[in-house]
Amino acid sequence: MQFTNKLVISSENTKSKALKALANELSERLGYRVYRVTPQRVRGRVAAHFRRGMDKREQFRAFHNSLCSAPMFCLHPSGIDGFDARRVVARQLTASCEGRGVVVFNKGDTPPPAPLYTEYIPKKKEFRVHVWNNEVIHVSEKRKKKGFKGERDTSVRNTANGYVFCHADISEPGDLRTTALAAVGALGRTYGAVDVIWNETRNKCYALEVNARPGLEGTTVKKYADAIMKGMNV
Repeated sequence: MQFTNKLVISSENTKSKALKALANELSERLGYRVYRVTPQRVRGRVAAHFRRGMDKREQFRAFHNSLCSAPMFCLHPSGIDGFDARRVVARQLTASCEGRGVVVFNKGDTPPPAPLYTEYIPKKKEFRVHVWNNEVIHVSEKRKKKGFKGERDTSVRNTANGYVFCHADISEPGDLRTTALAAVGALGRTYGAVDVIWNETRNKCYALEVNARPGLEGTTVKKYADAIMKGMNV
């Protein structure tokens, strides 16, 4: 396989559907096939790097160590007493997505077993902020899907509860972008898709997670392709 100076996408997971979509978009624009390769096969070539995601416990430690705005957390039920919030989120999985492993319960109830607990902060809005090369390249907002007929749990806004990402007519809180950039920087990275909530009463944003390999489709694929080509002058 000959790459010369052609762009490649570097990732430990070369079978990712999201990165396949991105590679196809870049291939169409550049006029040659953009391959997905493991980091070991980059060998100094022009590459867009997608690294492994970080454990949620590591992320919350990094958020708080860097003073990034994020919910309080603890790794043992005994720490829940120190939370200001009335409700608590037990995160039974620390490397999951789409709300899997999340259990919301009232402070004072018997906590379910979990490796990570965070305070539940009521949210008026929830966003995903895409950062590439330390710049915000796209913002989407989670909103209720029209026509959804199932039971809706507003405390966990995921597909199963009838929420979808929307890309138009977004009114951004003033600290949305700075919170997202701070979250990515706290992890020592330059890119990521940051899940951010906004509390209306406090008029404040909180980072919940930085996704290292977010789902890419439609608008977001094009935004990442734009950013990669701009940053690498290809």
